[in-house]
Amino acid sequence: MELRIFSVMGEALHFGGRRLETIARVAWLPLALSMIAAMAVVFAMLSVIAGKLITFSEVPSFVGAKRLAVQNMATGFQNDPAAMWTLVAASFAAQTLLTASFMAPLIRYAGLGEKPAPGFIRAPFGPDQLRYVVSSIFGLFFVGVLVFGPLAAASFYTLKYVAEALAQTLASFPDPNSLHTIEVSKASDAIAAAGRGWIYNRAIPLSGAAPAALLFWALLFFHFAPHNRPRAPAIGRTLLRALTTFVVAALLMFAVSTSVVEVVFKFLGVETPLDSFQRGTGFLGVLSSIGSQFTRFDFNGVVEALEFFTRSPQGRLIFFVCAVFFVVNYFSLRLFPYPGVAVCHKSLAFGNTLAITRGWNILRLWVIIIALTLLLSFIQVAVLNQFLLSYVLPRILVLLMSATEVSTKLVNSGEAAGWVRPFFIWVWNLTKISINIVWSFFSFGVAAGLYGRLYREGEKAR
Repeated sequence: MELRIFSVMGEALHFGGRRLETIARVAWLPLALSMIAAMAVVFAMLSVIAGKLITFSEVPSFVGAKRLAVQNMATGFQNDPAAMWTLVAASFAAQTLLTASFMAPLIRYAGLGEKPAPGFIRAPFGPDQLRYVVSSIFGLFFVGVLVFGPLAAASFYTLKYVAEALAQTLASFPDPNSLHTIEVSKASDAIAAAGRGWIYNRAIPLSGAAPAALLFWALLFFHFAPHNRPRAPAIGRTLLRALTTFVVAALLMFAVSTSVVEVVFKFLGVETPLDSFQRGTGFLGVLSSIGSQFTRFDFNGVVEALEFFTRSPQGRLIFFVCAVFFVVNYFSLRLFPYPGVAVCHKSLAFGNTLAITRGWNILRLWVIIIALTLLLSFIQVAVLNQFLLSYVLPRILVLLMSATEVSTKLVNSGEAAGWVRPFFIWVWNLTKISINIVWSFFSFGVAAGLYGRLYREGEKAR
């Protein structure tokens, strides 16, 4: 079973456009309630921050209220952390339950052709919605508890005990003829004097991040085993596969880690410790250096980055976070089709969830998700809000308003009617709101269509 990228993307987009009327009927009320809940949470947070009730009379703009809440959120958590965390949890629960109320029936519609129940005012929550919620968060629960819980505990206690062992003092007797001449030193100093400082400076610091990096390599190694690739030879070349997956894992983690270093230090407003990467951002800087000096590139930037990641506490933390990021994303991709399988099967059993992303299909699914996300984001940001709503429609509405004012002057003794401008202001605001709401309906439909198609792909794999 092979995921066909353009076929899957086309069906998801087709479902979002072809079933837009049904999507709007099912999703409009939960979406409206979700907006009301988000607004209530913002003003509740402002009230906690200010220590008094804040309403639209004090802050007439919701955008302004949201900006104030974000700017002063730290103050709210400092003054009343219990109330702020309660509001965050309530907001997350409300958004999750309301989203599940329309996503579950839409997924069944896309996967099984089962049309949602009739009715215009509906926000149901039943077994299907509960399965959608559980299956959506189960991946994070699985990764956090079953994978990184033992890994974090093992790394913590290992580093703790190794540090304690190296910090303990050792007594040596430099004069063999006198037991009263005692020199007290640390084990780390003795190791450095013996020429084994790399154990203390590199091996031990890397022991915290290395397990996560090796786990990512092992996941790639076993994921691309011959039995997971339909047209692969029966007897796989184990050594070549191990070397290839190791190189790919190392390049990915190196590229992301160096890019994160650039972004983090730029955000903090301090000079990046990777001087050789100044001409570009992270890994891209190395690639540009290779491209411009291919015959005399001395890999100074690579060596400098490796020194930073092995010896600097900040570098080791960034490398560990990036390694964990890749492992989490691997499991997230493997479990991405699970909501569609759980909702359509009416069961939380995994079924053929993992079969959908077997072998090269995991890369195809990644391409599908990234391509759909970029396409939808580009249309919403650039085409709708920047081009249509900021350039085309304003000019059309200004022309219509001017023509309407001129026509009212003809019948009103040369004076424009007072209702014209307020009317067109309301039309303009409602137009902007309506276009974005309709686009959100289409986006929800695309997601449901993708889940439905992945469910059917899993049934083919059976």
